[in-house]
Amino acid sequence: MAKYKADNTTESPWEAFYYRGLYKRDAFEGIERKPEVRDFSFAEDVLYGRVDTRLNTVYPKEEKMKIIVSENETESSYRLLDFASDAFMAVKNSMNAARENNTIPSDEPIFSKFSIRKAYQSPIELYNNYSTTLMNKYISNYLVGKNMKKHVIGFNEFVNHFIKFFKEQSGPNSFTFTSWQRSTTSSIFTSGIAIDIGGLEYGKDELIEQRVLSSVCFPYYLKVCRANGFSVSRLAPTLMVADILSPGLLPYAKANQLYTTEDIFLRQFNYAYMVDYDFMQVNLVDGYNLFVGNYPIEKITTSKCPKTVSSVIKERTAVTVLQAQQIISISMWLSLYMEIRSIEEKGALKQQTKKMLIEKINKTKYLDSSQAMRYINNTFRDTYKSKYGGLNYFIHREEERNKDTEPSTESTSGASKINNGGSSGGY
Repeated sequence: MAKYKADNTTESPWEAFYYRGLYKRDAFEGIERKPEVRDFSFAEDVLYGRVDTRLNTVYPKEEKMKIIVSENETESSYRLLDFASDAFMAVKNSMNAARENNTIPSDEPIFSKFSIRKAYQSPIELYNNYSTTLMNKYISNYLVGKNMKKHVIGFNEFVNHFIKFFKEQSGPNSFTFTSWQRSTTSSIFTSGIAIDIGGLEYGKDELIEQRVLSSVCFPYYLKVCRANGFSVSRLAPTLMVADILSPGLLPYAKANQLYTTEDIFLRQFNYAYMVDYDFMQVNLVDGYNLFVGNYPIEKITTSKCPKTVSSVIKERTAVTVLQAQQIISISMWLSLYMEIRSIEEKGALKQQTKKMLIEKINKTKYLDSSQAMRYINNTFRDTYKSKYGGLNYFIHREEERNKDTEPSTESTSGASKINNGGSSGGY
């Protein structure tokens, strides 16, 4: 009988909480504590592969990827960053060799037929789809649904009302690529270093117990992953993630002329903030042109007195990105970007810091956006270390709890004393 019964369809929240907690506590009880088993749902590890050692948001360079052709599905292929691809092929070859020499059974559905079920997903493609959905929501729910479109004729008005709409959104919200890549809408599969070999639905603990944890192949699989530089997800054990510059991964990194963690992030990844400015302009222009295409004219009716009503027809005109850059100055675009980031980060910047940032943007005559974007990114990045959910947050909370002062009323379940800083993004 299965011990772990948490399921995405579990009706009772308390029951789901109990069984998920049971899984996290006991699932690897039969196997001694393994350094290759990692909880990618905790603190900075949530963003593993999507932030660098300084917590800059990153995404992989696709020209640094290798293609892996599926043996089972001849028309399917997957991509990983070169060093991760090389390491994965070594794991695959070891598992296949173990099957051939009867070290592991030949009839295990996952481990005997070792193949990729899911790998790299383009973050830019996913982000573009997300942005299109967001713009459609803005137009249909806000401009049309709230009868605001009569106030939006030109591009400038479209942008100003978008900020009002964006502020009203509840829950985690993203518009910039940087924020989206850090959000739950993205995933570890946009990192280029993650592979799933199981194809099992996340949260199906009973199925994971039956097909993975109880498999006679599982201990050998963990051993091979560790030897070749892969961590295994505690919650989804068929998810393999390259453990950057771990001893097992180092030979594959060196074979691709990567010798330090900094080498990997500088040569294999791009900074997300470097494309934020262009993406912001393109998304707003595309959104406005979609609005223009659906509602090219607006009839504005005014009443001067009870018996006198006049109407005027106003026409909306599509714009290009170049025209949008002429309508709104660089300093205004930068201020707009800063305002959007501030909304995304839920007011993480202190009011004085925000004021100084706006003043610097307005006073500096930027010939292009790159220098300003770097400055804005660094300002927001410095707030991440102390944000809720990070390792430094838990360190600080534990230190406060251990002081000889009145105990904190804040819950500390699950927190433990951590001696290392949490600014590295888990590397």
